[in-house]
Amino acid sequence: MQITAARRPTFAHPTTLGRLLAYTAAVWGVLFSAVHVYWLADGRLGLPDGRSIYSTPALLVIDVIAIPASLGAAGMALALIRPWGRRLPRRALAGAVWGTTAVLLVHALPSIPDWIGLIAGARDAADFSSEERFTTFLYEPWFMTGGVLFGLAAWFTRRHR
Repeated sequence: MQITAARRPTFAHPTTLGRLLAYTAAVWGVLFSAVHVYWLADGRLGLPDGRSIYSTPALLVIDVIAIPASLGAAGMALALIRPWGRRLPRRALAGAVWGTTAVLLVHALPSIPDWIGLIAGARDAADFSSEERFTTFLYEPWFMTGGVLFGLAAWFTRRHR
């Protein structure tokens, strides 16, 4: 008995947009890791005034965890489009990428009321403390960007039977 083409599982190749999004998500992960390596080396650029990760033990722990986690996320984004990614269980990879998307987007949710307040004119950016400015204009948008990139990469690189 011969298997016809209609019965043979076929997988669509990622679109050019899907590849671009996956590479961009991978770059996002590497840059995220690089920032945390910089902070681990006691860099302070991008942190609220007078803050160092060594001044707060919780920040140090988060920083040490963030480096391999963001590099792993970059690897997952690449696995969506690179040939070696086909060796990974497809559902597990998709679940991991969608999970990463959810974590990044949920992380950014607390800043949405501040953004809405700024857009609506209910809040003035001049009234923000240095920590609020850091969180609202740099930290949370970075997470939101990552979540959107990973979600779009997952969507545009999904494969159909």
